[in-house]
Amino acid sequence: MPENLADREFNLQPHPRILPMLGEINLAQWQCLAELIDNSLDAFIGALRSDQAIGEPMITIQLPSRPTRESRVTIRDNALGMDPETLENAARAGWTGNDPIGNLGLFGMGFNIATARLGTLTRVWTTRAGDPEWYGLEIDFDQLMRQRHFRVPMLTRPKPDAQQHGTEISIERLKPEQAQWLSRAANQTKVKRQLERVYAAMLRSDGVPLSLRLHVNGTSLQGRRHCIWGGPDNPQRVSRHARYGDIDAYQHIDVRLPDRAFCNRCWHWLAVDEVQCPYCETTADVVTRERRVHGWLGVQRYYHENEYGIDFLRNGRKIELASRELFNWMTDDSVEPEYPIDDPRHRGRLVGEIHIDHCRVAYTKDRFERNDPAWEEMVRITRGDGPLRPDKAQTLGFGPNDTPLFMLFQAFRRNSPKPKIAGSYKNLLLVPENERSEEMAQRFQAGEAEYQTDAKWWELADEADRNLLIGDAPPTTGGGAGPSTGPGAPSTGGDDLWGDGDVGPTSGGPADTPPEPSIPVRTALPSLTQEYRDDVTEMRWDVRAFTVGARDPDISLDAPWRLVRTNAGTYEFLVYLDDEVFRSATMTALDALLAELSWSAMDFLRGRTPSTFAAVLARLRRRYATASALDPVLLSGDAVTALRSVARSLSRNLDLGDAQVLFEELSPNERTAILRRLASAAGADAGRLITEGRFLEYAPRETLLRFFERHPDLFMDGRYWDIAFSEMDLGDAEVTEEARALVVRRYASLLADAVWLADQDPEDLAEAGRTRLLRAALSLELLGTDLADDTP
Repeated sequence: MPENLADREFNLQPHPRILPMLGEINLAQWQCLAELIDNSLDAFIGALRSDQAIGEPMITIQLPSRPTRESRVTIRDNALGMDPETLENAARAGWTGNDPIGNLGLFGMGFNIATARLGTLTRVWTTRAGDPEWYGLEIDFDQLMRQRHFRVPMLTRPKPDAQQHGTEISIERLKPEQAQWLSRAANQTKVKRQLERVYAAMLRSDGVPLSLRLHVNGTSLQGRRHCIWGGPDNPQRVSRHARYGDIDAYQHIDVRLPDRAFCNRCWHWLAVDEVQCPYCETTADVVTRERRVHGWLGVQRYYHENEYGIDFLRNGRKIELASRELFNWMTDDSVEPEYPIDDPRHRGRLVGEIHIDHCRVAYTKDRFERNDPAWEEMVRITRGDGPLRPDKAQTLGFGPNDTPLFMLFQAFRRNSPKPKIAGSYKNLLLVPENERSEEMAQRFQAGEAEYQTDAKWWELADEADRNLLIGDAPPTTGGGAGPSTGPGAPSTGGDDLWGDGDVGPTSGGPADTPPEPSIPVRTALPSLTQEYRDDVTEMRWDVRAFTVGARDPDISLDAPWRLVRTNAGTYEFLVYLDDEVFRSATMTALDALLAELSWSAMDFLRGRTPSTFAAVLARLRRRYATASALDPVLLSGDAVTALRSVARSLSRNLDLGDAQVLFEELSPNERTAILRRLASAAGADAGRLITEGRFLEYAPRETLLRFFERHPDLFMDGRYWDIAFSEMDLGDAEVTEEARALVVRRYASLLADAVWLADQDPEDLAEAGRTRLLRAALSLELLGTDLADDTP
């Protein structure tokens, strides 16, 4: 009798070889471990939510030390454990009992992919407090394919302590390439560092959503922290902005969005007021979910080519590390970088941690789904709808913006003060020598107590501002960072034996009582106080630097500085900065210190090393004197920034209707060049930008220079530079005009140097002579002085 095809069924149960095939999915070794860690974390979080929180959550990982047949990877946790039924489901391929929003792991798929990637035999043991024994199962890929079904027996093993609880996963018969990779010490270090970054938010005493201890081969992992200004562990650090007022360097974020319907079956958010999922047409699996965006944005204490950006987290795990996506202005057809655009090497310092637990992630857990509405909501909360640049936002018709990233961008986008005036370093939270800041940040990460707050960075910024206030030399008597706590403290009266002034004898007290000896006035120099080292000679100097008076007893009358070794093995560098030797473009206190250290090295080693004085000094200068280097890339970038700032100022200083007249005054070639650039950059907005006076921003640099020479009054008298020009009156008209002409020639010369720098390729600048680069660098510095208070 023929078969009735209408009654036929298809058996779609997967073949047992599906499990080992999952191991072909390309996950890095640390990602395999993270998949298993996530399942343990979900167990801890589940216990927390059910008021059964584990006192000290702990996960222990053991990696192989040698690539042998017995090599294995073991992961243990002390969570609540599972009953046999839950264990069976947990190991089933494709099954997950986890809430896809409230948990990290999707035990079935993540577990099977991770274990199959590493080895061909996996054993899982679990127990709960009060269970009489451990329950387990074994997934042997070879055996499953031989038997052609997925049924495996339940295993048991004795349990000496009835209150013991947790889960243990052992991956055995490691694949040869995995055993080789995992057993290498260098690779184990890489794994540890990556896990420290990914789980940093939980590897802290105040972890979110819980605090966790994670051990790998006996090493307790420490979560990498952001080295930021302000925040919970530091004083509030605020920048005063001319347009936006006081802006805190630490921006706390906690926005609770209205609850929303979510489908647990197909993992989609429903539209407002929807009760049935439009994808799977179910109502039974539609639940109401909490939506919350929380975390912080801040300013790092140093800037770096790679170490900046925003970390995005889901349930405590960092899914995206140091993302710069929010630093771009994105439209449907273009991506325009907005930060960092003021640094020629594209170094940044804006960082943060944003938790979006309700946003979906890719199955590899390395990226949030951009088509999830939750991502768009987070972007709107964090940076707003429009560009970060206020002028561009206004041009495009966007309204006011007070989002955290927008405010930080306004206050801290720059890596150097413009202009360099007293207070600018602290207002921007900048340390002049970034290499010094990076080295201090390494000591912060190492846990050294004195570097855990931002106080040492603040001292350096304060010193830089004091130098701008009084000139290149810090004060030699009191003030500033305070007196030394070592050799002595400031004198409280009597003869000024060690300072610069002459003070008569004090009065009062018994006539036969000799006066107390005066104490030398010494002021700490934070910028020179640090450890110096030369790796070739292996010399180390822990230096504390102080400015001193002319007659300090510890320096001779004919020497303006001295390096003194203390009984504690440290060094004190005493320097008299008012000595005429420092009235030079080629001699600084740092130069003196590095020369002294080089001499100290040669004196100590006395021919026991092939290094010469010159070699030691050259190495020390390359390491510690980078701030004074004439870097062609930085100079070119600074020149572009300076000229852009001058050009932008024009639109703020014109009356309505004047801009078009000034544009028509340009030569036909100049207007054509501007129009071409405007058409490329602004399109239909070109005409409006001209009428607003912004055409200079698109002009060739030589055009900007010629425009200034024709209309210097549009940039003086507080419009850009706070220099008297139109209002200048020397009592004689001819003399006044000559004085104005001198001002124009001086600033035109400075602008010409900036134009030369901006128009040169860095490679060509590297071939320029030192004198030419030095002149151009000084011109840039002079262009940044005497700026009006509201200059952006």
